This record gives sequence, C-alpha cells and structure tokens, in this order.
Amino acid sequence: DIKQSGKGQLKVYAANLSQGIYQYSIVVDGKVIDTKKMLVEK
Repeated sequence: DIKQSGKGQLKVYAANLSQGIYQYSIVVDGKVIDTKKMLVEK
C-alpha cells in the first residue's frame, strides 16, 4: 500500500509467477485509474 500522495514504488517479485502477460490496475480511492500489462519472461 502507498499511503502518501506523490510518487511511490511497488516491487513485484515474479519468481513465483509463470511466464506470460499479466494485467494490473492502479486503484485510487476505490476507482480504477489505469490498467497496464506486465510481461514476465524467464
């Protein structure tokens, strides 16, 4: 969770994820702001 306004970081540890394309959403105050794709290659 990012609690303060401004810039933030989130690390994704993909070691336990299978190779493929994943979608993630940025949610602020319960509203989806943006959805992106993430590629996991091994």
